Amino acid sequence: MGVTASEVFVFIEQHPTCLIEKHEISSTYFGAVRQSVRGLVAKLAELDDDTAHEISESLRMLLSECLTVPVSFEALAASLRLLGDPPQAEARWGRQVRLDYDDAIAAAELTALDENPIRVTLRTLIGDLRRSEHRFRIYCHRRARAHFKSLFADESEEALSDEHFLTSVSEYRDVQPFDVLVKVGPLRSRGWGSAPDAILNAPRFGRLIQVVWIGCADEADFGLDPIAPAVVDAPEGRDSRPGNAVLWARETVSSGDDPLDRSGGGSIDELVLFQNRAVLPDLRRAILVQVDDAHGILYPPLSQVASFDPALSGDDSVGYRQPGVSLVDGMYVLWPLLEDPDLGSLRAGDGSYSRIWKARLREEHRHDPNGLVGRLLEAGLDLHHLRSAVRNWWRPPSTVIHAPQQRKHFEILVRVLGLDHDPSASQRAKRRPWWQYAWTEIGRSRGEAIQTGMQEHEIVDEQLFALLRELQPTIRASAAGGQVFDVELPPGRALAGVVRFYPVCSVDEGFAVPDTLLKALCDLATVEQWRV
Repeated sequence: MGVTASEVFVFIEQHPTCLIEKHEISSTYFGAVRQSVRGLVAKLAELDDDTAHEISESLRMLLSECLTVPVSFEALAASLRLLGDPPQAEARWGRQVRLDYDDAIAAAELTALDENPIRVTLRTLIGDLRRSEHRFRIYCHRRARAHFKSLFADESEEALSDEHFLTSVSEYRDVQPFDVLVKVGPLRSRGWGSAPDAILNAPRFGRLIQVVWIGCADEADFGLDPIAPAVVDAPEGRDSRPGNAVLWARETVSSGDDPLDRSGGGSIDELVLFQNRAVLPDLRRAILVQVDDAHGILYPPLSQVASFDPALSGDDSVGYRQPGVSLVDGMYVLWPLLEDPDLGSLRAGDGSYSRIWKARLREEHRHDPNGLVGRLLEAGLDLHHLRSAVRNWWRPPSTVIHAPQQRKHFEILVRVLGLDHDPSASQRAKRRPWWQYAWTEIGRSRGEAIQTGMQEHEIVDEQLFALLRELQPTIRASAAGGQVFDVELPPGRALAGVVRFYPVCSVDEGFAVPDTLLKALCDLATVEQWRV
């Protein structure tokens, strides 16, 4: 059972002053990495080159993760080698890009000589909390837990369990009061390292341990509650901002070997710099609904999403909900996959097309991997991670059919593979190119299929809701497993097909994305490129 509002108020009354203990870390070598990667991100983004833009976004994502997650530096240099061979990078993108690239790799190799100081600091602080028998929690994104757990990978008795983590607003809202909250990175309400404002305006703890890299500042208005009474005449050194009913004492502990950082290497806040750069006119704000460990769906703010709440009974269980407000963890997103009368018996919903092109792709790669990649590049499929992407595309379907994210890239792939309709196929089948049927199949697996008058404007016909309400016993039995599942609509009705139920694992704000990514099931690696 979650904590009640009265329990929160009692806790605040018992803790009129809470402590923010900030550990500010600096590093000469990592400061040099930050400085060089900032230069690469900016220079590549300015070029008229799609591959350069992709690499820029990947580097932005990599550095943002390093600033907000306790990553290991052992593989950092390898992760930065996205531009390939340095002389080739210089020939394609210029001398200044090459210089930043060389500096970034050299500095990253030096960081690997010692352990990431953020990890060292965390291991010491968490060890102290355990010895003093403090009840503590770590706030981070769900996918960041593995990095924290690896801190004690060689000490099984000290291992961190899932119970030590809070990864969403709802988990924080429901947790019972404890002693200490641990947070890596600045306090931000959206984007990389985001956390709920309730951490400051409705604390469940008396002490916040915050571990940050030098230069990464908290949002100025983080934690302000517009309906809370203003605090006046607070003691010196304490947070007395209007709209914050809790007094916060602040202490800062600085450590590191960092003359370079303090002269500009790491004193610039990349998280703010990247956020300002990412909000472009052709991008739209979006909210991510994560549906499993590898996939999520991006929605525009204020969207009304067809969903199912297993905690409600009767007709109220199925309806429209707003992500992050009424659509939260534990519910399900509905994706109608209804029959398309235009395709008739050619509807590619059974995976028949994917089996064909995946088998051809696997065989071509086995026979001549370099030749295949070369032909794809020559045909215009110019992805900087193309080799690894090809290996991912032939994987068997799971939640989705693994395939290129963009329609134009898939068309190129099929053309290079030489796939087309069988000569014996009917003229009706040949009305559309083979690759379009295969793309429709991929779209259905991602929930992108547009149904006339249904999904095109976020509208799900009331007939569908009525059918789902009739099927509640079946739906509830399947929902008990907490995994994605399909419910087939009964025959003889106005609607035919299945409805896919995606579990809501978390809801996360702070994205700016192209229209093409909205309301589509995407892999999280792609989604993270658009975090701001």
